[in-house]
Amino acid sequence: MDANPSAILAELLRARGLSVTERGDGSVAATNPLHPLVGEAVGTINGSYLTNYGYELGEQGDERATADRVAFLLGVPRGSAALSLKGGPGPVREHRGIRGLDQESRS
Repeated sequence: MDANPSAILAELLRARGLSVTERGDGSVAATNPLHPLVGEAVGTINGSYLTNYGYELGEQGDERATADRVAFLLGVPRGSAALSLKGGPGPVREHRGIRGLDQESRS
């Protein structure tokens, strides 16, 4: 059974922390979950993954590198803090207030 390359790409994009919608025409729409207006539609023509603007992102068969490029273009590089918010790999840091400012805000 051959896997659908667009479905593979969609899963890899989700794994990188992007919100993904698979379209009926075989393309996928990916958005940055922290900035929903930042997004891109990616489809295939002649074995190449292209954006709506005709920017070539990769070739079918190399979905991992294509997913990395899409994530980078949408501001979610692999291993970023945005992935931590989605439960993926990446540093999560506890925020602690500045002692002097915290005490001033309480008074």
